[in-house]
Amino acid sequence: MKIGKRILVVTAAVVLVGVVAAVVSFFWFTRRAHPEDSGTMTASGLSAPVEVLRDEDGVPHIYAQTTPDLYFAQGFVHAQDRFWQMDFWRRIGAGKLSELLGEATLSTDVFMRTLGFSELAEHEYDALSNEARESLDAYAEGVNAYIRGRSPGELSLEHGILALQGVEAEPEPWQPEHTLTWLKIMAYDLGQNLQTELDTLRLMRAVGTGLTEDFFPEYRDEMPYIVTGAELERSGVGEAAEAGNGGGNAGGGNGAEASADGAAGGAPAPAPTARTGTARTGTARRGGTDLGALLDGAGLPEVPAFGDGPGLGSNSWVIGGSRTESGMPILANDPHLGIQMPSIWYEVGLHSEEEDLDVAGFSFAGAPGVIVGHNKTIGWGVTNLAPDVQDVYIERINPEDPTQYRVGDEWRDMELRTERIPVAGREEPHVIRVRETRHGPLITDLSSNARFRGFGTDVPQVSADAVELTEFSLRWTALEPNRTLESIYHLNRAQDFEEFREALSMFDVPSQSFVYADVEGNIGFQAPGLIPIRRNGTGRLPVPGWTDEYEWEGYIPYEELPALLNPEKDYIATANNPVVPPDYPYTLATEFNHGYRARRIVDMIEATEQAAVDDVEQMQGDVYSLPAEEVLPYLEDLPTPRALSQAKEMLLSWDRRMERESAEAAVFALFMQNLIDLLFVDQIPDELWNDSSRITEGSRVQSAVATLLASPDNRWWDDIRTPDKRESRDEVLLAALTAAIAEGYELFEGKEMSEWRWGTLHTAEFRNQSFGESGVGLIEGLFNRGPVAVDGGLEQVLSADWDLTEPYEVAHLSSMRQILDFSDLDTARTIHTTGQSGHPFHRHYDDMIERWAEVEYRKSEFSRMAIEDEQPRVLILEPGE
Repeated sequence: MKIGKRILVVTAAVVLVGVVAAVVSFFWFTRRAHPEDSGTMTASGLSAPVEVLRDEDGVPHIYAQTTPDLYFAQGFVHAQDRFWQMDFWRRIGAGKLSELLGEATLSTDVFMRTLGFSELAEHEYDALSNEARESLDAYAEGVNAYIRGRSPGELSLEHGILALQGVEAEPEPWQPEHTLTWLKIMAYDLGQNLQTELDTLRLMRAVGTGLTEDFFPEYRDEMPYIVTGAELERSGVGEAAEAGNGGGNAGGGNGAEASADGAAGGAPAPAPTARTGTARTGTARRGGTDLGALLDGAGLPEVPAFGDGPGLGSNSWVIGGSRTESGMPILANDPHLGIQMPSIWYEVGLHSEEEDLDVAGFSFAGAPGVIVGHNKTIGWGVTNLAPDVQDVYIERINPEDPTQYRVGDEWRDMELRTERIPVAGREEPHVIRVRETRHGPLITDLSSNARFRGFGTDVPQVSADAVELTEFSLRWTALEPNRTLESIYHLNRAQDFEEFREALSMFDVPSQSFVYADVEGNIGFQAPGLIPIRRNGTGRLPVPGWTDEYEWEGYIPYEELPALLNPEKDYIATANNPVVPPDYPYTLATEFNHGYRARRIVDMIEATEQAAVDDVEQMQGDVYSLPAEEVLPYLEDLPTPRALSQAKEMLLSWDRRMERESAEAAVFALFMQNLIDLLFVDQIPDELWNDSSRITEGSRVQSAVATLLASPDNRWWDDIRTPDKRESRDEVLLAALTAAIAEGYELFEGKEMSEWRWGTLHTAEFRNQSFGESGVGLIEGLFNRGPVAVDGGLEQVLSADWDLTEPYEVAHLSSMRQILDFSDLDTARTIHTTGQSGHPFHRHYDDMIERWAEVEYRKSEFSRMAIEDEQPRVLILEPGE
């Protein structure tokens, strides 16, 4: 062989060996954390063997002889499949993300340390019953049994990458308090009225109270309530509450209503109304530092847990036996949360011989038990009630001592604590001082340039010329010890409606709307939670903290919260719409979905004579657009130039279904987005519109559009950027259609309008909350999946909303779907968005995405016989040293 050829062969061999070695190394590095799911493993801490039967989708059913062993095994299995997610979540709650991820997450850590979730979790743990505390202890022991002795790279790919970068990635042992801290994050993500209060005040300052009230429309008469007035009256809740409370605020309410003092800081206060019953005691004037600076300093960081912003919500409904084909109830549920990878949900079955505990459904990795699901007797689903449980108080600070605040006519000392936050890449920790008033922590301390800002006031307590330092504090039910974990423990064991309600009496935060069904044919509803009774005001705007006039007077008694059992109509539907009509004696919520999904669900139930599970599947996948019904009639008589005639004809002849293959759906989405932009963006400051997911909440904006369409002379139609002209409604409609078509031709690269496809624009990309947002394409490619074209849009039952400030990619979606037929619980149908595993390259990391997008389901067997018939993979956990 010639020397040149020999060198070539040797070189090729070396390259081949290098490539093979690189492939093998990559394969080993990315898969070494994949867990064993069959055979036998030892687990120190078990008292007896435990069987883990995983079906073809990786969903485990855990069988244990004792209940502590059952929770131990659940912790072990969660850690096998999702430990990075668990570690990431607990670090969010404890304010320890920056220890791994550096400066990028420091603002989140500062916020969490300010709230003090870790200390609260310790108090909650001490207050648990012995049984619930033992479940937490056993769960933590199971997590630790799995992670003990494993290197970071053997726990997750994420931990392995951090270790390669020199970050100390060795995880600390799991503590029971970590679970309780995570439940606080759930409460925060599902109830951020705090940001709404701040942003509503900013909006009032920008456009005045009149336009603000138009932007926050009343709940419309044609939209349904979860519990009707007649049903409430029959339940006796209204009478009991009236006797105990003497009347009060509405269960719904205008988003712009607030107490006059709540507008303190320069915004004109709305006039008193019969509903709020508040009297105006004085208007505030600005002086010293502008309130706008104070508001800017109180902006909240994004918390990468459930996902934030418009679209958070859920659907759930239960249909009684008189309306079903089988004669037994059917329960459906699909919570809507921020898009993420892996899914927030982990499906599991838990079976204990010791107490005959059989429960299955959806859990959170990091917490024992089942959050949404069923046992052998009852089942339940949830939607976010979104009660107003957060109040912002304006506190007066002593100019001579910033650790004191005014209460009445005296200065009171704040509670002070110092937090030291380790930050990767820094030698010294980031140090913050947290100041707390009687209401809670000062949230204006979150921004270093917002500390000790002040503005003048003109109120009866001080002279007109006084300039005082002013800060915002937060009062929130989740900043008090609560019993939600205790509630979940008992909910999993409830056997009838009475026990179901008793368990939910401890579901303090976040308050949810629960639907119920059982194997005896009953259906029901319960709204639990700690919901404050306010002495004055509706809680929609910041209020003075130096007086007792706006204090909480306790919580709505549980027995007076709305509940239903077997209503005459034989169905119950919830979709984040108001629970009760305005004559309910207490204020439940001032934020709510404006009823589009609820209206559609009710219409479909009432139009189906004898519903089968297949019918309920179609309901969950429904993409009919009620907003299109409201808007499109205004185009019928709108004079349009020839260039727009095709678009107009397409929209008017469209079936109003937001299907991914529809050209008409694409045209409508483009038109609605441009109409919303033209209506509101000229008058709402950019920083408020672009940064406030509460201002751009989809159902409220859509309802505002519908209300304004019927009011063609409203000032919102005028474009303030053209001061020499006042635009009319029809001019804006025409401009929106013109802009939509121009945008469409650009996005679809000049294709004919009939060739446009909604799914080209409307896609879901599943991004990992940590490494999937790194900005490094190679790393993101390891963790993220998609984009995937999906049906749906704004305010369809099939939730796939986009953010109005970042169209048209899906931001929030149906995070899981569950359908339970109580004639046979072995026929349950379920799916969640991604897959059971949190390990990239594992077969169960992304194997549910396509089925989820197609609104397909997996059969979720419940009985052991049915599970074994599917030939599951079996893992035996044996007691060990």
